[in-house]
Amino acid sequence: MKRKSNCLATILFLIYLALLVWIILFKLQFSISNLDKVRSINLIPFHYDKEVGTAFHLTEVLENFLIFVPMGIYLQMLLPRTKLYVKFMLIAGTSFLLETMQYILAVGRSDITDVLTNTAGGLLGLAVYSMAARLIGNRIKANRLFSILAGIVSVVVIGLLGFLLFANR
Repeated sequence: MKRKSNCLATILFLIYLALLVWIILFKLQFSISNLDKVRSINLIPFHYDKEVGTAFHLTEVLENFLIFVPMGIYLQMLLPRTKLYVKFMLIAGTSFLLETMQYILAVGRSDITDVLTNTAGGLLGLAVYSMAARLIGNRIKANRLFSILAGIVSVVVIGLLGFLLFANR
């Protein structure tokens, strides 16, 4: 039973990673030609152009934070014996890699704020899973709960994406 649960969590994690890449690198576009050709980098945390507006930036920070929460949860599920600093490095490294790829591919603005907020979101995911596992009192039950929740969310997201793809034709 434990192997089945781990297999499901692994599959859901891979789906999450694919969606993460599609959201961050490809900006939810179905065609690469629709992407903005932008290559810029911001190395000053929480520094924004005043032209765009504060509300937009706060929304972007919140979205970047929330999109990495599942990564922390999945890492806790799949790597229960791995040290916290290794999980932290995986989260920060993934965020840094995606921001670097945005710059290399010229498909977005690479921003240190994104790396910081993504990493913070992943750390929250680590904490959420740990607290839930303690409350439930059993990692196996916690894994089952989070796998069910992740499965439901994955089906809904994939369904919505399928609808969007069909509607764009």
